[in-house]
Amino acid sequence: MEHRKTQPYTPKTNGMVERFNGRVQREVLGITLYSHQDLETVLSGFARAYNGRRQRVLKGRSPDMVLRERLKAKPELAKPVLKPPDPDALTKALKVVAAAKEVSHPDS
Repeated sequence: MEHRKTQPYTPKTNGMVERFNGRVQREVLGITLYSHQDLETVLSGFARAYNGRRQRVLKGRSPDMVLRERLKAKPELAKPVLKPPDPDALTKALKVVAAAKEVSHPDS
């Protein structure tokens, strides 16, 4: 994960960030995981799935599609990538989640 600041007074961008954070909270943070590494694996897989999913607010396009369109129009916006995204991130995340479901939870 990388911390990025948004431009001040941009409610559209802030809304997108809040929507993403809400999804992470609902879908990921409720899972009991064994380690910090497992959390990183799940978050990486979640981000990969989220960025590939078509969204109504993006007029039926996925965040990946929008990013590619913007970079094609303005290549100078691209930052050098130190490490490319893991193509198996989603598969690894699903394995961690499946194992996490087997964790016994204390009675309350």
